[in-house]
Amino acid sequence: MTNITVDRAYFTYEAIVFTTVFTLLFMVTNIFMIDYRNLQSMIASQDAFMILMLAAILIFLYKNARISLSPLRKMFLTLWGLYIGSLFLSMIIAGHFVWTEALILLMVTAILFYRIPGRLVVYLVIGALLSLPSLLLIDHTLNESGATLVLVFTAGLLLMPRTNRAMIFYMLPTFLVLNIITTGRTAIFTYLAIAFLQLAWINLYRTTETQRKWFLGGLGGLAVSILLFFARPLYRFFIGNNMDGGGIDLNDFTSGRYELWATVWHNRQWFGEGHQYFNFTELIHAHNIFFDTLGRYGIIPLILFILVLGVVFLLSMTKYTLGILLYFGAYIFIGLFEYNYLFMFVYFSPIVLLFIFMAYILTFREDMIDVDAAKSGK
Repeated sequence: MTNITVDRAYFTYEAIVFTTVFTLLFMVTNIFMIDYRNLQSMIASQDAFMILMLAAILIFLYKNARISLSPLRKMFLTLWGLYIGSLFLSMIIAGHFVWTEALILLMVTAILFYRIPGRLVVYLVIGALLSLPSLLLIDHTLNESGATLVLVFTAGLLLMPRTNRAMIFYMLPTFLVLNIITTGRTAIFTYLAIAFLQLAWINLYRTTETQRKWFLGGLGGLAVSILLFFARPLYRFFIGNNMDGGGIDLNDFTSGRYELWATVWHNRQWFGEGHQYFNFTELIHAHNIFFDTLGRYGIIPLILFILVLGVVFLLSMTKYTLGILLYFGAYIFIGLFEYNYLFMFVYFSPIVLLFIFMAYILTFREDMIDVDAAKSGK
């Protein structure tokens, strides 16, 4: 996957200041989300942390970037505005309007107006990576912690050299931490899929025939070894414990999520039922970004949310932005089973990176349009 490279971005005074700020904010929110020493009982809401994070980003953009109103950005902002407007309307109709939530949405909208410098992406990704060790402070495993690590790991691939050696030294410690902080099947499966895709890209795209043969041979040998020695425990971990006499029990397979999803779908409304759209007695949230949007905000916001993600996904489909495309793919897949969206039980680093990548992909597309225009003499 193509890397984001910014000359001397790591060693300037600006880089030290902003990377430190982002690292500290991500660390604090990670510690809050793992409820270290019952920290959540002392803080009513984590919205203030998100506001601080977005404020720091906006300060950087105000000093170092400019607002863009290109036709492409106008079209995307129109879609985004419809989505945000539908959320506000839903909150008003359901009587669950939250001012801090509205402020965060407006701050994100402001960020989307700017042409994002590549070095800001670097600062945020480095800050997110440096904050990961704080997840080790937890004394039990959490699915959301694993999802956070996988998404930050995926973002970190944008800064990694495209070599097998670099990947090995990057993968080994992150995979070790992943297995310490979570037993979540979604996080582990996504991590393995991302690592495989990255290694395949390194070894198969524009490489020598010898390197391709070595990679495919090593991959085949690894697959055979896994089937011989680990097939049974892997089957039990991902599927086996959720089988009954008639096949797979969907509710057991999804750890109780399916029943909640079915209830949300059955009770669907055009503009949702508010934050308490379900009696969360066993699951503290819907474990699905789409069903949560449907239950909380309704059918129309859900459709617009899917359109926003779909447009961003399509804009990322270039050979220069495959790393960001991989991040969006991981985000959507994890979002099918875990909660990683905005304001409820969310670790901030994945969602902040998501918004920055959304703005950055618009900037990248605008740069491509400018280059093509310059070449054609327009």
